[in-house]
Amino acid sequence: MRRSRHLNRSELWELAALMGLLVVLFFGLALGWRMGHVPRLLASAEIAPPPALPVTAGTGAIQKQHAPLAARHRPIYQTLRPRHLIVRNRHANMPRPAVVAPPRKPIGFWYHGQHFVRWEHLRLVVTSYAPDRVCCWPYPGTTTASGKSVRTNDGHLVAADTNLIPMGMMVRVPGYDHNRPVPVLDRGGAIVGYRLDVLKPTLWQAQHWGRRLLMVEIYRPVASR
Repeated sequence: MRRSRHLNRSELWELAALMGLLVVLFFGLALGWRMGHVPRLLASAEIAPPPALPVTAGTGAIQKQHAPLAARHRPIYQTLRPRHLIVRNRHANMPRPAVVAPPRKPIGFWYHGQHFVRWEHLRLVVTSYAPDRVCCWPYPGTTTASGKSVRTNDGHLVAADTNLIPMGMMVRVPGYDHNRPVPVLDRGGAIVGYRLDVLKPTLWQAQHWGRRLLMVEIYRPVASR
């Protein structure tokens, strides 16, 4: 009976190294396949670049007998385009929207058949008063200095220094009558210079208004043609 020979130490090391190399190669191929490197390598190895097209002597024109073959074997990175590139190229050829300026806000208005346009801005100290004897003494507080009733324009009017803002002009006071223009129909002994007095229905509302420093828009009437 023939006895089997045992491997010596050097042969065992060589066998172990060979087995380790095979294991590393197997895991490397598995990892490359999972990450997609191996399919791309196989695709690039299978799809060879098209041969150089011959040039016709004398004319320099390239013969195109290999064009269908090159089109069929187009590399994979040319056939598969990212979605964001397709969307970007699609919108690149679209015309840009035209920039349209917003319509300008009109600076004039009509009041009782009279056209008013904006004259200027003034920073005024704005106080308030009520149509009673407490605020209008010695007058009863029923008629303004212009001769019109305090109920004109639903009781929304102002008193001003007529040397600065003439009687009959319109003013827009922030926070008064919903920021709508109101007429200048009154004046007072304490309203001198850059002062304005807005009319409130009651004394409590006038006291609640207090004293404010506001930027007031002033409108002047335009003579009709």
